[in-house]
Amino acid sequence: MARSSISLRCRKPQILLCICGVHVLMMMIMMMLILPGLPAHSCVFPEFSHQKEDATKWLQSRVSNLPQKKMLKKNWPTHGKFGLQSPEFKHEEFFAKHALFEELANSLRRDGYLSTQRDFFAFIHLDTLGNTQTKADHGWTLVAKKELESGTTLMSFPLGLCMSDAIANEDPISLMGAPWEIQLATKLLRERAKGVLSHWSLYIRTLPRFIALPIFFSNMELKNLQDTWIKDEVLSIRKFLLDSFQALQHEETAGAKFSEFAWAVSVVYSSACEMKQVLNQRMVPSLKHLLIPIYSSFPKSKTAVPANSWNISKGMFNFMVNNEIKEGTLLATHAEPNSVTDAFLFQGYVPQSKLQDRARIFKNVEEFVDWYSSAYSAVNNNRYLTFKVANDAIDTLKRHRHSLLLETSMEDLSVGANGYVDPHLVCAIATLYSAKELIKLSNSNMVDEVEFSPSDFDNKEGTLWETMLLRLANDSLSINVWNLPVSLEMGGALLLKQAFSFAAQAIQQRINLILGSYSTDLKEDNLLLHAAAQEGLNYDDTNQACPNCRWQTEELSGNDHLAVKFRVYQKVIFQHVLSFSKNKNGIYTSEESSSLREKEDKNSESLQKFLNWCNEHEFKISGKLAITNIASGEDEYSPEGHTSLVRGIVATENINHGETLCILKLAAGLYDNESSSDTEVDDWDLAAALLLREKALGDNSRWAPYIAILPTDMPTPITMESNSQELEEVQWWPAVRELIQIRQAIKKSYHLLDRQDVAWASFKEYRWAATMIHSRAFTLPVLDDEKYSHYVMMPYMDMINHHFHYQADWISQPIVDGKLEIVARRHLKKGEQLFASFGPRSNDNLFLYYGFILDNNPFDSAKIFPSFNDGVRWFLQVWTTDCIHLAQNTTSYEVCDFHRWQTFLPKTMAALEDFSSGALGQSKDWWELVERWSEYGSQYVPYQPNPTVYASGVTDPSLLTAFISLANVTISSRMPNLNGLISCEADDCKNQTFVRSNMKKFFRCMQSLENPFYRPLLHQHDCQNFLASVLRAQEQKVWTILVARISVALRCLELLASFPTTITEDHLLLKNSTKSRGSNQPNGKTFTTVDVISPSVHLARHYRYAKKLLLRSTVDRVLAF
Repeated sequence: MARSSISLRCRKPQILLCICGVHVLMMMIMMMLILPGLPAHSCVFPEFSHQKEDATKWLQSRVSNLPQKKMLKKNWPTHGKFGLQSPEFKHEEFFAKHALFEELANSLRRDGYLSTQRDFFAFIHLDTLGNTQTKADHGWTLVAKKELESGTTLMSFPLGLCMSDAIANEDPISLMGAPWEIQLATKLLRERAKGVLSHWSLYIRTLPRFIALPIFFSNMELKNLQDTWIKDEVLSIRKFLLDSFQALQHEETAGAKFSEFAWAVSVVYSSACEMKQVLNQRMVPSLKHLLIPIYSSFPKSKTAVPANSWNISKGMFNFMVNNEIKEGTLLATHAEPNSVTDAFLFQGYVPQSKLQDRARIFKNVEEFVDWYSSAYSAVNNNRYLTFKVANDAIDTLKRHRHSLLLETSMEDLSVGANGYVDPHLVCAIATLYSAKELIKLSNSNMVDEVEFSPSDFDNKEGTLWETMLLRLANDSLSINVWNLPVSLEMGGALLLKQAFSFAAQAIQQRINLILGSYSTDLKEDNLLLHAAAQEGLNYDDTNQACPNCRWQTEELSGNDHLAVKFRVYQKVIFQHVLSFSKNKNGIYTSEESSSLREKEDKNSESLQKFLNWCNEHEFKISGKLAITNIASGEDEYSPEGHTSLVRGIVATENINHGETLCILKLAAGLYDNESSSDTEVDDWDLAAALLLREKALGDNSRWAPYIAILPTDMPTPITMESNSQELEEVQWWPAVRELIQIRQAIKKSYHLLDRQDVAWASFKEYRWAATMIHSRAFTLPVLDDEKYSHYVMMPYMDMINHHFHYQADWISQPIVDGKLEIVARRHLKKGEQLFASFGPRSNDNLFLYYGFILDNNPFDSAKIFPSFNDGVRWFLQVWTTDCIHLAQNTTSYEVCDFHRWQTFLPKTMAALEDFSSGALGQSKDWWELVERWSEYGSQYVPYQPNPTVYASGVTDPSLLTAFISLANVTISSRMPNLNGLISCEADDCKNQTFVRSNMKKFFRCMQSLENPFYRPLLHQHDCQNFLASVLRAQEQKVWTILVARISVALRCLELLASFPTTITEDHLLLKNSTKSRGSNQPNGKTFTTVDVISPSVHLARHYRYAKKLLLRSTVDRVLAF
């Protein structure tokens, strides 16, 4: 057959859509013949088949007709936090895609198939967070290069170039009747198996090899959704896909494995669209569902503008702009989902919230009836009758809608951000209330007046109950339950108004119950998202110490981030609904924070009982020690009159080095050694539950005197009020994120434990117990064969507070006959507090778990990069000029930046390996810090290389090693040219005062710029002369070392600039919290008042102030270098 002009130019086999195949040409001709006579079409978000009856019937017929196959035993393939995708693979994958996109577009354009306005848009790199410059790569998308007018066509090409679910000649006829997504996914697999011989070869190569959809979440990540309906929906989709793959034959999937089949379905879910007519929604029978080249290759993003559409007209696919678009706007190339839930489940993103958004509050009618029966009791104490009444109400409403010629809709039992409530749900609740009220009237012998009998529920035709159902159905369609009209009270309709008022209250109660079931609130989730924006996302699957633990505190994974965004979306809807119900802004009124201080005992009886208990348990305590109340965190910044009190131990006489302070019998410790709880619960949870059970026993507990003197509350961040500003006072995002994850874990564990295990305690009581375990438990050999238990509450021992400069030592003492001896490691003066060491703890750990910090803590640290990979990329952007010529071209610059990073990262990693092996020496200041640690009894601090700075401004030697290696291979060649950058007298150039002055000027210059890293530092930078003078003053052999140290200091300054408040502002805030102020009264008298700062706010401010001082000390050390 002669080739047509459309497909004559058959080039290399790998070029996409080399239209030498007959069936593609015929398809194009067919569409051109069919479509011109029809109205314009559009490709819209499709309806999926996993819960449709036709799909179920197809599966049943396939299973019965196909030979028996071995059942799948593999776990569902997961990606992300617990999956197999590495960051390196993803970087290569996405940057390689850019060249493929260009090749695809050029191929279509050369063959005359693609008409594009290339001046209108460009490809740019987009990450999971919606940014264009982070490590968390997500893919490529389109961006407007100029302002675009409404109606502008960006690209168009023949419809026949799309992959469809239509059965072609070469497709297996056995797939006829299969669900459309199965047909399209199997076609994609068969075409992929053809390799370069496929007409869609290049298009298939542009498809991402991983699409982050909830169906690929791990079990832990599914739980993090905290939405049973969404979880069940994900599991339903998984089952549908597993069953479908089981029913498919080998030739239908081209021999693909299940993981490959799941990938193909994920492409279809996220990218396919359904072709419908614009006017009456009648689908064209020839092509129903399509995968469109280019369209299907881009990720979906909430930051992209959905005001674009693929319009189908005269056999051509046209990508058009619906509204005016500003320059730089991301362009959405996908069909807009019907709901946020659809976008989340099938496209893997959460769009911006809209007023019409909805969220389910019940999974189905059965769950609603169960909840109603539990919360308000069943109708006539009969669950079956309750279910029947609810169903009758819903069916009546549907028939009534039909009689009014209204569009029939299924009950979704949802609420909306605009105050919407599913009328089926309103009708069901109001009807149940009315039924119960009528039964009450019947039982009170008023039945004759209301002409009602309970038998009407079964045979309602012509009865008052039938009339009531119709009236309730009609009013459910017309009223707003948040603003009931007065007219309902007229005409004897008081019962109806009461019914709808009850429905509103019931819906409020249900929403509050759902909000209370989440392990985080809206403020905490938003702070987690902010932390992710600052820290980036964690894609390193190798660092998971405990993949199934709820106590993980690493950065959010991509899947976790998606789950949090969806939780935020739902909570925003729920809170909007509650705001409508209360007719005011804001939903919750913060409870007044109770004082977190422990008041001094007015009666010493409890303390004396405890000391007697210690004697009974053979504790030997030195007479030179006494238990007393001590101000917690008392320092120069403690608010006047608002210092928290904790118990501590002080010396009543001088104590010599080596004296025995006490001998404690380990058998007296409180610990869990047998529990009936689920294995999903951690040891930490079990210890907290045990403490609550013993507390509930009161005086019958063996540990009653000990429990009686435990603090009733602790001013730790765990108890901060999230609906106030307390959490935001922390400001250091790694600590904020870890704090929220700790709080989340505590709430989850409370719901996992049986009520009996926690002695029916409230969550507040459980949180208290968890705080006690966090802050007071020890790891001690209390189990059989002297095995260690991790969470032992050891009376008396836990009253010795922590300090790095401690005197009480038990670590070096052997345990003999089950007894622990504590001795004085140095001299104590009379009145001095006795301290112990809980280990080399940073202020982060002390702040989060113990509720205090230590000034000048030698073990404090700050991680200044999420990883070495991030540090390398940052260094290259700050110093090197390789990509400066591409700064105006976003795409080219990002490709260059990636290849630059890819080139130098292996060299840096090799230098780090040499460092770890001991081949490289360590800096003098590092050894000084290690020696200081040793002086405080921590000779064996476990060390892991990290991009971290430590107390006194000491930089982790591994980070210096990485930066020195980078300086050696990137910018050392530019150093000899420094002479031309500055001019100074030879003596001045070497003068240290002159050099330090220029170093200060350099740092001040960098701080004065809005964007200090707008170009490489040695390439026409505003501050480069100051920097060059500093480098010239040093010997050339130390230039790279100095560059490394300056880089660390610049990063610390960058982090300091990211805080909302400065060091000076924090210092003033802390100082002012300690001052009283006078107030003049009308009578001329003056009295003194004190501004009340809660202990939690003061603690958070003190913590962030100490963190900033640590970062600043790194800069100061460089100035003194």
